[in-house]
Amino acid sequence: MDMSSLASLYRSALSASETDSVRERAGSRHSALPDERTLQLLLLEGRFGFSFTDDLGRSVRILDCGDWNKSAGPDFLNARIQLDGVPYTGDMELDSAPEDWERHNHGSNSAFDGVILHLACTPSRKEWFTRNSRHERIPLAVIPASMLNGTEALPAAAPDRSCRHAEVLETMPAEQLEILLQSAAAYRFQLKHRRHTQRGGLAAPSQLLYENLAETLGYHANKNAMRHLAQRAPLHALRDCPEALLFGTAGFLVPVLSDSCTPEAIAHHKRLWEQWWPLREHFELAPERMFPWTLSGSRPANHPQRRIGALATIAADFSAFQRLCTPDHLDDLADYLSSLKHPYWSSHVTLPSAPSKSPMALMGRDRIQEFIINHILPGEGSERAWKLYLTRPGPQAGARVLSIHQRLLGKRKDAAAFLKRAWHHQALLQIHEDLCFRHSCCVCSLLEHMKGA
Repeated sequence: MDMSSLASLYRSALSASETDSVRERAGSRHSALPDERTLQLLLLEGRFGFSFTDDLGRSVRILDCGDWNKSAGPDFLNARIQLDGVPYTGDMELDSAPEDWERHNHGSNSAFDGVILHLACTPSRKEWFTRNSRHERIPLAVIPASMLNGTEALPAAAPDRSCRHAEVLETMPAEQLEILLQSAAAYRFQLKHRRHTQRGGLAAPSQLLYENLAETLGYHANKNAMRHLAQRAPLHALRDCPEALLFGTAGFLVPVLSDSCTPEAIAHHKRLWEQWWPLREHFELAPERMFPWTLSGSRPANHPQRRIGALATIAADFSAFQRLCTPDHLDDLADYLSSLKHPYWSSHVTLPSAPSKSPMALMGRDRIQEFIINHILPGEGSERAWKLYLTRPGPQAGARVLSIHQRLLGKRKDAAAFLKRAWHHQALLQIHEDLCFRHSCCVCSLLEHMKGA
């Protein structure tokens, strides 16, 4: 079957199973939401759409989200919207629930008097209207539940509880399991393509590529923080000092490094600080606007400071990188990225760290493979790209993929065969998200549907 047919098969089976699980998922909708900074990022990327209905039944259309606030106050400044076709300009606030407006004391804060639209992800559990400090009503629009699908904060590993459909997978003939996995991978491939196209309507191709690269370099722990950084310090703003602007915006520069650091580290930091100082007013984020960086739980070489160093290195000659980001140049792209060097970051893991004994790759082969699988090939989205996708070898499986693989397929004698290709990993992640987590394992009917395909 071709990619579209495989994706359609999975989508149909998923829809057939959704009715039984919607009630259970609805009850946990609020608790599964990501944090508000991630929600703001998703709004900017168009994941929620831009057309809503407010609490008085009026049509709401966001024409421009305005400026993403870097200080205290509303989340978005100088936004442009239409209410029943009438244009308004002002600020916007995005909350998980309508009641957060008062929990955060916005109603008594005059800095929020310019808000023209309050967006929430869940409806109020009681009669509610949003008001400012002048006791004026502010239009409230709730993002439809369907637009929040896929944004839930998924667990890092498979649930501890056993999956009831694992028995079906254990006994399923290899040929049918292959169809199931390819269908899940095709469905995920199309999802990524749609999101790429959606974001591409709001950002220049180079900016979108830059954001995707940043997300990949962030690994699982810091992918949102890196994507946030790429939007707060956009590609067009980097100009002659990408490293200084990225490190400063990320919050990793301090006025002076400790004297205990090596002279090389002190000199490198000083150069960055001197370049960052004139830019601070325009790019420095207030503490409450910063994305929290995860600094533990990963190899030292994957510290976010080193990942930012790699991003800055690529951004310094972005046109050379961008020319290779097509399905026709995958091997050249891999060679280019794996050969990158930097006078500091090829031998350091953080700004104050001592040099390593031997050089380290700025972007390893597995990370390059993840970039190709998650962004380059789905970005094109064609049948040709899909066929290339199926040929890509699997990177070293991370703890999350290995955990899901063990729970779903671990009892099969041929389990190892379904971990060899990159698309196997993508299929397992999709099945985990759709079956084990969002649908709380109430999906044996889905697997039976796929089994009979």
